[in-house]
Amino acid sequence: MRRLQLHNYAEAMLLIGLAAACYILFFHRLGQMGLIGPDEPRYATVAREMYLTGDYVTPRIHGVPWLEKPPLMYWGAALGYALFGVSEWGARFPSALGATIAVFAVYAIARRLWSRATAAFAALTMASSVGFFAYARAASMDMPLTACLTVALMFFLNGYTSAEPARRWWMYGFYAMLGLGSLAKGPVAFVLPASSILAFLAAGKKLKEWRSLRPEGLLIALAVAAPWYVACAWSNGYEFIDTFFVNHNILRYVSTVHGHSRPIYFYLPVFLLLSFPWTFLLIPVFSRRWTPVERLLAWWWVIPVAVFSFSGSKLTGYILPAVPAVALMCAQELWRPSSRTFKIAAFFEAGTLAFIGVAFGFFGSTLNIDPHVNGLLIVGVTGTLAAMLVVTAIWLTPIVLGGINLTAMTLLVLAATNLVLARFDRTETMRPWGNALDAIVTPTEPVCLYKPQRWMEYGMLFYRESGTRTFNSAEELGPLAARGPQMLCITEDASLDEVNHLPNVDIEIVQTIGNQIAFVARPSR
Repeated sequence: MRRLQLHNYAEAMLLIGLAAACYILFFHRLGQMGLIGPDEPRYATVAREMYLTGDYVTPRIHGVPWLEKPPLMYWGAALGYALFGVSEWGARFPSALGATIAVFAVYAIARRLWSRATAAFAALTMASSVGFFAYARAASMDMPLTACLTVALMFFLNGYTSAEPARRWWMYGFYAMLGLGSLAKGPVAFVLPASSILAFLAAGKKLKEWRSLRPEGLLIALAVAAPWYVACAWSNGYEFIDTFFVNHNILRYVSTVHGHSRPIYFYLPVFLLLSFPWTFLLIPVFSRRWTPVERLLAWWWVIPVAVFSFSGSKLTGYILPAVPAVALMCAQELWRPSSRTFKIAAFFEAGTLAFIGVAFGFFGSTLNIDPHVNGLLIVGVTGTLAAMLVVTAIWLTPIVLGGINLTAMTLLVLAATNLVLARFDRTETMRPWGNALDAIVTPTEPVCLYKPQRWMEYGMLFYRESGTRTFNSAEELGPLAARGPQMLCITEDASLDEVNHLPNVDIEIVQTIGNQIAFVARPSR
């Protein structure tokens, strides 16, 4: 009895520790930086309109249907707004929550298949992967999809390793999560798991087993997903079909109409980045004999990389669903004795850290990257970590490497959220202009953007609710400014010289934030 009590106590403490790790890696100072890039403010704006209007069927931006993505992230952000106010924290809440759910799903998978210790490291390995905690802190569709597919993987593995009647209920849960995943990012929620499972069965010459996977559960997936798809199509007609399915699913994959064209090998370095610093543990993973479950896990991460390598559009988040399976396979290596392949993995990680330190520390400006941190500090930190990994490879065991990686990634997140991200706020987001404009113009007075980058346009969608007008050339802005009345415009300092030479227009600079300048353009006197 006492041993059972100690076992339950240890399990509870471990789960509390995982929750604490999720808070630090995913939630701590989640709103420290304004919405970054074009996607975060755009999705946050759609969610705000849903929250304020109560229309949870048709996504909109300033009242205009915006039908590119399904609603799960918007619904989650609307919940975040209800709990925490309309803010960056609320917009990123569904990603942080989804990441936390995925962490506990990975723990549950490994706990059932292997041991409590392996389960803890599998969950922490995934949580501390650079790509995973980065997307957990971003308002995007990728983490909600990854969370749904990770829970689906948990249900599938539990069902695949169980006998009837338990298998049936696990499989039904699997299909339900696929339906929910399709509300996160569309048909890809069916394509990736189906391709992974079929590849696993075909490679093992077990295709006939598909009948035991309860394919009638697809009706459950449809029951979960269909109500929104039907309602949105009913409200928006063929425009929804054309925009969502044709344009942003089929054409996005088979063409480059949406940009983001990359070489076929694009996802090899991206995969290294998303699962860093644990990626190199795949070296000893590949040197061991795999169980059937491990072969399925391998297909679960290989298929996303392979499928999207042939996509016309390539973005880093597309292969995020591969990270949980990688974590599950790599975590087992941390409890094994040191080996030749482990030493090779540790040396590779040390070399990569040294390379990152030199690249960012000494050549950041050459690479057009500003980490907002002193270069010598970057070199010193990465060099120290590389030296520790070399010592680990030569004299110590894999579990020590696990401790180093976890500590380093936790300190990285704490340093970034407490010391660094605020510096990016002034140069990479439009949040500072939200308050600055209140002191310059009235809430209803128009604000213009001159030759803005996409992230500036979408940033102002969120931080300036009354909207903005964009001018992409002096020929557009000049005649309007010369006629009057005066106009307030924001531009990057590189474009200021152009507006200074507008004929019959006087320019007065009224505010500078980062590398952006606000100026008033009025007819010459």
